[in-house]
Order: sequence, then structure tokens, then C-alpha cells
Amino acid sequence: MLTRGLTRRLTRGLTGGEPAEGPQDSPAELLRAGGQDAAIAGVILTLVLVAVMARLLAGPGMGPLGVPVLLGMTGTFLTSATFAVRTRLTLLRALGEVRARIGAPLDPGVPWLPTGSHAAIGEQEMRRELRRLVGAAYRCHDLSLNALVWALATIPLLVVWLLL
Repeated sequence: MLTRGLTRRLTRGLTGGEPAEGPQDSPAELLRAGGQDAAIAGVILTLVLVAVMARLLAGPGMGPLGVPVLLGMTGTFLTSATFAVRTRLTLLRALGEVRARIGAPLDPGVPWLPTGSHAAIGEQEMRRELRRLVGAAYRCHDLSLNALVWALATIPLLVVWLLL
């Protein structure tokens, strides 16, 4: 695992010598923000699902306008859920590829010391792997933000559907 200082030094080299400010400061902060966005989207989607199921089980049939609104809400719900799942899969794939390329066991629970290998990881290879991880962190953050936006778009549709 890279230390924060090494990550900043390598990230500074990626950004042209200037340290980045804000959420781009480190890939870990980007991933943390992405995880929070995905968690919020998950909570919103769970509440929407509970509200829809309660309405379908409790109330009489829907009016003629209720079906198109329900279909739109289903579309936004599924889009948000897809983005949230893609966030997780992108992160797992990126970490698995890095672990495979540097010779680490694919299972993170297995202890591994890089000093025990015969081939040390060079600085250039470490920079290349860090660039890949930073790219994956940005992609995960983008996907989780899309999941959150689509989950938030589901809320007005739910309100309209509940009022019909």
C-alpha cells in the first residue's frame, strides 16, 4: 500500500508538478466520495422500492397515468442501480489487475510482502500502476455520481406516482 506522501508525490508528477486541491487530492479521497455517493444512492433506491411495494400492495389499481409514470420511475431506478453496480465492479477489476501485475495474491486477505519477491517494483512501474488506479478512481467517482443523480431523479417520479 502506498503511503500518502508517496501518493501525493506521484500524483504531483501526473498533474504537471502542481499538487491537486480538492477531492482530486488523492485517489483514496475520490474513492471515499464515490463510495458515499453510491451508499446514498442505495438508500434512496431502497426507500423508493419500499414505497412502491407498499403502494402496490395496499392501494387499489392505478389510473391510466400511473402506468407511464411507474415505467419511467422503473427506468430511472434501474439506471441508478446499474451505475452503482458498475462502480463496484470497476473498482474490483482495477484492483485485481494491479494485484495481478505486481505479483500480489488476488485475495486481499492473504498476507504478502513485496520485499519477499525477487523482482522489486521499479518507480516507473509504480507510476504506471498509480496512473491506472487514479484513472479507475476517477471512473468510479463518475459512475457513483451518475448513480446518485439518477436516484435523485427517481424521487420526483415517485412523488408524482404516489399522488396519482
